Amino acid sequence: MKNVLLFMCTVSICALGFSQMTSKNGHSILPEAGDWSIQMNAQPLLNMAINAVNIMAFNPDHLDPLDEGGYVEGFSQVLVGKYFKSDQCATRYKIALNSMSTTTKYYRADPTTDDVGDDVLYAKDKTAKWELKLGYGHEYRRGHNRLQGIYGYEGMLILGNGGTNTSREYEFAYTDIDPSTELYEDDEFADDDYFFNSHKNGMNIGLEARAFIGVEYFFAPKMSVGAEFGWGFLFNMSGREVHTYTEEDDDNWVENEDLGNSDNSFELAVDNMDAALSVSFHF
Repeated sequence: MKNVLLFMCTVSICALGFSQMTSKNGHSILPEAGDWSIQMNAQPLLNMAINAVNIMAFNPDHLDPLDEGGYVEGFSQVLVGKYFKSDQCATRYKIALNSMSTTTKYYRADPTTDDVGDDVLYAKDKTAKWELKLGYGHEYRRGHNRLQGIYGYEGMLILGNGGTNTSREYEFAYTDIDPSTELYEDDEFADDDYFFNSHKNGMNIGLEARAFIGVEYFFAPKMSVGAEFGWGFLFNMSGREVHTYTEEDDDNWVENEDLGNSDNSFELAVDNMDAALSVSFHF
């Protein structure tokens, strides 16, 4: 909250000294109908400015001055764009497609020989996750100077695999491996009869709707710093998890699966009360 107070004081001081709505070159300060805007986190810019001021007196506490709040809570990896249908009304768009995949290789002694030598590739774990977010809303503004009030509403659809999926590939036949030397001592299927194969999360679907209110200050033509918070709900639904494993059955290796639980949740709350700062560029 101290960041919000500092921001509001700075805006008030600047507003007293700069009230004109055009630059020295005659350019409009505020966005106009037909303008597009992109919005991003202002924290890296503030970090750079604070570090520049303290360049001769390094202070680790100044590396993250806004560590009490994020950009817009839950949207740290979302692209935000606006299209101004009029001088006082804009359509807001949000989109994100985030994915991650890793491969971890494990090396152990060769299980097919008793010779003592270098470790060989024993197994590989492949992990992956993805998430898609699509948002749409309307923003309205009030004010006739550099300090503008903003308010409106928006919704978002969230799709993903609900976490990290893992699959394991063994480099040796099951008959060559002693199950008691499984990779992880805390594996759910790491006992004398099972080999872990995969863990897959259920499909995750989320719906969010929120109303928001905030302020925006134009420190230069078509460039602004702002803060907002909102109130709304989030409904989230996740499918059942699936665990697969291989076990020995009458001298045959059989793959089985266990189904986990599914989850539904509903949250109604105020978000982003830290009112983290954002910076917008209009063109």
